[in-house]
Amino acid sequence: MPAFLTGWIVVQVVLFVLVLLLGWLYFDKRYKQGGESGPRTKPSNGFLSTPERFVDPKDGHTYRVYFNPRTGEREYVRED
Repeated sequence: MPAFLTGWIVVQVVLFVLVLLLGWLYFDKRYKQGGESGPRTKPSNGFLSTPERFVDPKDGHTYRVYFNPRTGEREYVRED
């Protein structure tokens, strides 16, 4: 196998692993916006409640979705 082809495969594998790692780091923090103290129990200022609620299969807690109409950002606040 030519050296340039081997190098290209290594670059692709490294990029793939990097994308997986970044995705895992982002996904793991999606609902844990409260930092080290745990998930939020109150929404931030400017966020409005939506009728959307769900049970997180990872921790079994119920979350309500809040929406900021100015920025389009969403927050997930634990209800129980």
